[in-house]
Amino acid sequence: MSTEPRRLAVVSAAHSAASAAPPGIDPAAFAHACLADAYEVLADLIDVNSAIAGPDSAAELLWPGSRRLPADSSIAQLAGLLRDEVDELVVIPADAPDLPGLVLAKIFKVLHRVDVAIAPQRGGTGCVAIGVAVPLADWIEPDLLDLDGQPHAQLAADRSLRARWSLAPDWHRLRIPADVHRLDPGLEGWEQTRALLSGYSLTGG
Repeated sequence: MSTEPRRLAVVSAAHSAASAAPPGIDPAAFAHACLADAYEVLADLIDVNSAIAGPDSAAELLWPGSRRLPADSSIAQLAGLLRDEVDELVVIPADAPDLPGLVLAKIFKVLHRVDVAIAPQRGGTGCVAIGVAVPLADWIEPDLLDLDGQPHAQLAADRSLRARWSLAPDWHRLRIPADVHRLDPGLEGWEQTRALLSGYSLTGG
């Protein structure tokens, strides 16, 4: 009888949206709102546990049964810390408050057959999610798993690894003030970020 994989999705508070706060909005408040909304995306996933890798103050955002993990932990460090607890790990940055759960579902869907799954940042040079099978495969260099890098470009250049990784749909991050115009008011969710931006005219992106 098959056993369902133990799945965990983590939002990394280290990848803060503070630098994207528009003029007139406190960067710390904006970062907190985006972190809260990004975590809500994870907490809504079915059959997936959720966590925040962040400071003590992040604990106030957690739903019952969720956990806070050490702040500033890399994806490789989280995989090592959790190797006896989870089979599949997905990490997202805290600057993606409106990330659709479908993107993460597509990553979890393939982690039974690949070692790494990556959702690139739309219109940028990073990633909006990286998923790994746990424990990490021996071929994976820890530095490869960088939300602010482009591991998909590096992997695509190595034809011998074609069957070991997968590409998921892209999505945007909030890294500079102009990025707030990528938020789509028609999408459900991102309530705390939406409230802070209530005085701004947003266009879908």
